[in-house]
Amino acid sequence: MIWVLAVFFPLLLAGLCLISKIQDKYWGRLAVLGPLPALGLAVFGSDTAPLEMPSFLLGMHLGFGEYGRYFLLLMAMVWTGAGFFSACSMHNDPDRRSYTILFLLAMCGTLGLAVAKDVVTFYAFFSLMTFTAYSLVIHNDTPSAWKAGHVYMVTAVLGEGMLTAGLMISVHVADSVMFMDISRAAAGLSPAHPMFFLLFAGFGIKAGILGLHYWLPLAHPAAPTPASAVLSGAMIKAGLLGWLYFFPVESASMPSWGAFFMCLGLLGAFFGVLAGLLEKDPKTVLAYSSISQMGLMAFLLGLALFDAALAKTALPGILMFVMHHGLAKAALFIGVGATKYARGQGAGTFLLLAALALPALALAGAPLTSGIQVKYLMKDLASMGPMYSVTGLLLPLSSLGTTLLMAHFLYRIFQAMKPADKAYPRDQALVWLVMVAASTGLPFVSVHTFEMLPAAWQADTGFIWGGLWPVMLGVLIYPAIKFWVPLQAALHSWPDTVELTERIWRLSYARWRSSPLCDPTCGQINFVYMLDRYIYGRKSMETPCSIEFRLRQWPVAGFLFVVLTLLLAGLGMMI
Repeated sequence: MIWVLAVFFPLLLAGLCLISKIQDKYWGRLAVLGPLPALGLAVFGSDTAPLEMPSFLLGMHLGFGEYGRYFLLLMAMVWTGAGFFSACSMHNDPDRRSYTILFLLAMCGTLGLAVAKDVVTFYAFFSLMTFTAYSLVIHNDTPSAWKAGHVYMVTAVLGEGMLTAGLMISVHVADSVMFMDISRAAAGLSPAHPMFFLLFAGFGIKAGILGLHYWLPLAHPAAPTPASAVLSGAMIKAGLLGWLYFFPVESASMPSWGAFFMCLGLLGAFFGVLAGLLEKDPKTVLAYSSISQMGLMAFLLGLALFDAALAKTALPGILMFVMHHGLAKAALFIGVGATKYARGQGAGTFLLLAALALPALALAGAPLTSGIQVKYLMKDLASMGPMYSVTGLLLPLSSLGTTLLMAHFLYRIFQAMKPADKAYPRDQALVWLVMVAASTGLPFVSVHTFEMLPAAWQADTGFIWGGLWPVMLGVLIYPAIKFWVPLQAALHSWPDTVELTERIWRLSYARWRSSPLCDPTCGQINFVYMLDRYIYGRKSMETPCSIEFRLRQWPVAGFLFVVLTLLLAGLGMMI
């Protein structure tokens, strides 16, 4: 019963929202109450027995499994913070009723996929999360929101198509819908099996991995602040969870896929920094930061895939990274809304900025934060993996890049602050400070939760200095990067990746519409139209005449006569 309550309680509350009297009075409380059963289950239900419902779908199986408890804990915490902030910040929104309903539906999908133990249940909740999130992206009903929603929906549908095909293949290969059986069967497949390519792309779109990330920088700034927090803090982690389930992380070594994840992850880590430094909107800067951090998570996953012996050490690091990034990024996104009207508060303005800097420092890997733990594990794993001479140099540089990006974020959010009126939203600031406290207190909890020794981040003074110098250097050189005019001109000469992709798409689509393969009435391939166009076209009349003219030439006719004679003679000899 506890599993049904934890997963489907938001769905029940969404149904209650359809009652106008309840929705008008209690919509904010419903958004807050939705994730609380899941949060209680994640914190206190470690020994709860799994649930099996054979009559639902193809048999619903809910349980923690190997990763479910950590992902459920993160997602429940992020949704709780976003629910509180929604209740505080959307009183005057005329569409708060539809927002609350779809907010709860997306919550149900996210919580459900975290504890699903079979393919059908996982895909049902994954699809619910994907398509209800579209309504959160377009909620503000602005041109930029509709544009972001269009790109999000196109990429989501493409991802769902590849994901469906990959999941069907995985079920066929394992002859089972259970994750445990699929992981065992995947260990015996060739790395070139199409299942891996389909699942990589299907989950990679959701994870915002480099090359499949185009929806992310558009959706985050377009969505309301609490929706942006759950998009980056919780939803994109679903892609990583899918990779963990369907790639044989512990049961087999896949050096080719491991190297691919490592290279693509490091490229994404630096691309996110460089692209984010060109942006002005603080939420867009955070979106590119998510691309960068998801690249580092993909790097850790690549190490685990490269050598199965590293997986036992890499998995706690990946789970720690998920918790660290999810809470810190949710606190930063909610901080954008909480500090929007903070200018003019005197010392309060700088105190809010100082509090906002805490999760930013955690992402940069500053000492005495969760970031230093993740960095310690990444360095330790990279030293046991391939090409350490390269990765050992790039990892500190990625920390330097994250520091630059977080300094740029704080600078941009200070510029975006508006003068506060008499009714400063202190309740929003209180909710946000609780989120900051949760992300700041994570190191002290994770020492026990993730079985990490305190010496890994407290006693090793040499490593603390190794985590401190990239942060200090980034803080020192950011003003030079920001205010050095030639460098700024060179940076802004690079085209925006989203705009460049849109230009290429428009050019390709215009060329397609003008091509002879396209029916101008519908913009698609119409084979009847193509056949009629050929039959009644000029070429269809000229081609037979040209062939007949060439056949009447003596060299051609003589050659064909000789060939025919030889064929007949050979046939006669066989008879």
